[in-house]
Amino acid sequence: MLNIKKTSNVFGCFLLLFTVFFFVCNQHFVFAGDKKEENSIDLLEVKKLVDWETKPKIVDKGNGLQLLLQASEGMNFIYASRKNGKGQDLFFTNSHNTGDTFSKSYRINDTEGEVSSHGENGPILRQGPGIGKYAVWSGGNDLKFARSMNFGRSFLPSIKVNDDNEKTYHSFQSMEVGPDGTIYVAWLDGRGKERNLPGTSSLYIARSSNQGASFEKNIRVAGDVCPCCRPALTFDNSGNMYVSWRHVDKDHNRTVVVSTSADKGNNWTEKVFVTHEGWKLNGCPHSGASMEFQNGKLFISWYSGIGNRAALRAAISNDKGKSFQYLGEIQGKILDPNHPDIQMINGEAWVIFQGRDPEDTNGWGLIRPWLVKIAGDGGLYPPQEVPFLGGSVAYPYLFKGSGGRIYATWTEIGEQSTKAVLCRGRLIN
Repeated sequence: MLNIKKTSNVFGCFLLLFTVFFFVCNQHFVFAGDKKEENSIDLLEVKKLVDWETKPKIVDKGNGLQLLLQASEGMNFIYASRKNGKGQDLFFTNSHNTGDTFSKSYRINDTEGEVSSHGENGPILRQGPGIGKYAVWSGGNDLKFARSMNFGRSFLPSIKVNDDNEKTYHSFQSMEVGPDGTIYVAWLDGRGKERNLPGTSSLYIARSSNQGASFEKNIRVAGDVCPCCRPALTFDNSGNMYVSWRHVDKDHNRTVVVSTSADKGNNWTEKVFVTHEGWKLNGCPHSGASMEFQNGKLFISWYSGIGNRAALRAAISNDKGKSFQYLGEIQGKILDPNHPDIQMINGEAWVIFQGRDPEDTNGWGLIRPWLVKIAGDGGLYPPQEVPFLGGSVAYPYLFKGSGGRIYATWTEIGEQSTKAVLCRGRLIN
C-alpha cells in the first residue's frame, strides 16, 4: 500500500527545493560589498535612442586642448589650450546657428598661461538665469572665477573663489547655479592637512548671491576626500543641494558618498554611503561621480575598479539622498569605461561615457563615446556608440537642447592634433 504521508513529505521537499532554485535563478547578483543594496537593474529592449549626425563638428584644435562643458543651447564653449606655448589659457567661443559655425575664440583668464587643466581638473562654464555666463578654473594656487554680463561678448576681470592665501591646491572644481540664481562652487582643497588622513583633501564650497560679483566665506563640507576625484553638485525643486565625493577611510577604502544641505550650503547632513563596495586603492583614480535630480529621483553614476575590473555603476535615491538603491553596472560589454556624465531628460537618466569596443582589436581599439539610458524606474538600456572622428575620445559631456535636440562634446586626441568636438543629435520618441 502506498504511504501517502511519506509521499507527501517527499513531494513537499521537492517543491521546496524547486521554489528555492527558481528564486535563486531569478535574482540579480551584486558585488559582495553591496549585500545591503537592492537588486540590480534589468536590461530593457534594444532600440535606437538618438539620430546622430554622421560626422561631428570640430569646435577648435590645438596642443594641450581640453573641451569642458557648454552652458546652453546657445552653444557657448570654454576650453583650455596651449596656443602660445606659455602654459594653458582659457578660451571662449560660441555658435549662433546650433553648431554650424563658431565665432572667433578669445582668452578669458587675465594672467597668460595661468590655467591648470588636466584630467578632471578642468574649467567649468555655466549659464545664469539671465544674460550671465560664469566660468571657473584652477589658476596658479587659486580658484579663479570670471563672468560675462553681455551674452559672452567679453568677460570681466577674474576674482578669487577661495578666501585663503595658502600656497596649496584649490582644484578639481564643480559649479552649478541654484534655482534662485545663487552660484555655488565646490572643490578639493589642500588646507588643514593635519585634520585629514594622509594623502586626502578637504571638500570646500562657496556661494555668490550677486551674480558672481563676489563670493562669500568658504565652507568646509568634509575631510578625508579623495584628492583628485571631482565632486558633483545638483539641486532638487525645493532648493535642497546635494554634493557627492569619494570618501577615503583609514584602510584606503574609497567609496562614493552624498551629503545634503537645506540652507544654501551653511550646514550639511552626515555623509550617506551610496554603496558599501569598499574599493581598496592606495592611490587616486582621477574619476568623480556625476549626479542629477529630477521628478523626485536623485541619480548618480561613478567609476569603480573593485574586483580588479573597470566598471561604471549607478544608484538612485527616492528619498532625497537619505538612502540609495544600487542599480548595477551600466556599461554593458564596453571595456575600460570611465568618466560618466549624467543629463536628465524627461525623468530618465542619460549617461555619456568613454570606453573601448570589445570587438575592436581584441578590446584595444580607440576609446569611443557611448550613451546609455536609465529609465525612471531603474531599467537599463544597452549602451550605444556616439559617432566620433576617429581619434581617442576623452571626457565626454552631454546636454539637452530644445525641440528634441541633444548634444555631446568631448576632447578627441588624434595623430595630428587634439580637437574639441561637438556631435549633434535628435531624440527618437
